[in-house]
Amino acid sequence: MQYASLREEIAAHVISLFRQHPVPGLLYHNLEHTCQVVRHSEEIALHYHLTPDEQFIVIAAAWFHDTGHLIGDMKQHEEQGCVLMRRFLEEKQVPAYMLQKIAGCIMATQYPPHPCSLPEEIICDADTYHFGTSYFKITDELVRQELEIRLHFRFTSWHHDTLTLLQKHRFFTDYCRLLLEAGKQQNIEYLQKKIITDQN
Repeated sequence: MQYASLREEIAAHVISLFRQHPVPGLLYHNLEHTCQVVRHSEEIALHYHLTPDEQFIVIAAAWFHDTGHLIGDMKQHEEQGCVLMRRFLEEKQVPAYMLQKIAGCIMATQYPPHPCSLPEEIICDADTYHFGTSYFKITDELVRQELEIRLHFRFTSWHHDTLTLLQKHRFFTDYCRLLLEAGKQQNIEYLQKKIITDQN
C-alpha cells in the first residue's frame, strides 16, 4: 500500500467532511482538534517506532475519530466515525483486518477509554494530550460551551466535574506519562483554585 498518498487522501477527505457538514456549536470537537490529535498521534507513534501498518492505523483513526459528530448523535459519535472511515477506506481497498484495527482505535477513545493495544493507547493519549498542557485552560472552557450548546443544559459544577475527570484520567503510554503528568497535575491545581473561587 502507498501509505503516504493514502494518508494525504484521508486528510483531504476529512477536511472536506468538516467543511461540508458544519455543526453549530462544535467549538471543541472540530477540525482544529482533529488536526491536533493527528499531530500528537504522529509524535507518540514516532517515539515507539511503529511498523508502517501500525502508523497508518493510528493516523487514519486520528483523522476519523471525531467525524461522527458531523452526522449523528454525540453519544454514538465513535460508531458513526467508524462508519465514515469504512465507507471511505473500503473504496480505497484497504484490507478488512486493517479497517478492524482502525475501528478499534476509534472505539478505544470512547469514555471511559479501554485501549487493548499500543496503537489504541497512542490515540487515547493523543486525544487527551491537552490534559497535560497549558492549552487545557482554553480547551476546558471550549468543551463546556460546546456541551451547553449541544445539550441545552447549563453546568453548575463544571470545574468540580472536570477536576474529577482529570483525577480519574491516566495516560497509557510511558511517553505521555513522562511528558505530561506534571502538566496535568498543574491543571488539577488550577481547577482546585477555580473551585475555591467559585465558592466565594
